[in-house]
Amino acid sequence: MRTPRFQAQHLRDAFRRKKVLTRNELLPTVGCSSMTVWRLLKSCGYWTSYNFNGRFYTLADIPQFDERGLWAYQGIRFSKWGPLTETMIALVENSEAGMTPEQLQQQLHVKNVRPALSRLIERNCLTRRKFGGQFVYFSLAEISRERQQKRRAEQGVKPPPPLPPAEQIIALLVEMVQRPKGSLRQWARRLRRHEVHLSTREIQAVLDHYQLAVKKGLSTS
Repeated sequence: MRTPRFQAQHLRDAFRRKKVLTRNELLPTVGCSSMTVWRLLKSCGYWTSYNFNGRFYTLADIPQFDERGLWAYQGIRFSKWGPLTETMIALVENSEAGMTPEQLQQQLHVKNVRPALSRLIERNCLTRRKFGGQFVYFSLAEISRERQQKRRAEQGVKPPPPLPPAEQIIALLVEMVQRPKGSLRQWARRLRRHEVHLSTREIQAVLDHYQLAVKKGLSTS
C-alpha cells in the first residue's frame, strides 16, 4: 500500500520546532496544500488562539493550561474553552463573585471585552447587574448567579434594588420625556399623583440600568 506523502508526523515535527504557527507558516514547512494541512490538523487535534483573530494554531497536546484553562506563548493566547466569547462565559461562570470587564481584560490580556460582553448579554449567555456603579457579569444559572451575587455583596459593595415592574418603568420614562430637566424627587412626586409609587433610589436604579443621565433626560451617559 502506498504511504501518503504527507503524514501527521510531518505536522508534529513542524510544531516541535516551533510551538505555535499560522496556517501560512505551516504550508511551506509541511510542504502540502491548505486542504491537506487542515486535514492533518483535524487528525492530530489542535487549538486556535483567542487573540489575533484566531490566526495561530498549536497542537492539542502542547499547551499547559493553568487553573483557569488559559495558556500563552510569546503573547499568543489559547484557552481550553475555545474562542474568546466561550472563554469569557467559562471564566464568568467559574468565578467566585462574577467578573467586571476590567477583571476579564486583566485575565485574558485583551484590550476591550465590552462589545463581546454586550453580544453575550443579547444572546442570553450571561447576566449582569450593577454593583458600586459598574456592571458585574454573572452566570446565567440561577443558583450560581445567586451565590456569585451574594459573594460580591459580601465584598463590601451592595447591589442596587431590583428594578420596578415594567408598567412603572414605562410611566417613569414617559415622565422623563415630558420633563427631561426634572430631578429624581420631582419625578417621584409627580408619579405619585398618578398612583405610581417609586422612591428616588428605585428611579436611580432604572437610570443606572438603562445608562441614562439625570440632566439629559433620555440621553445616554
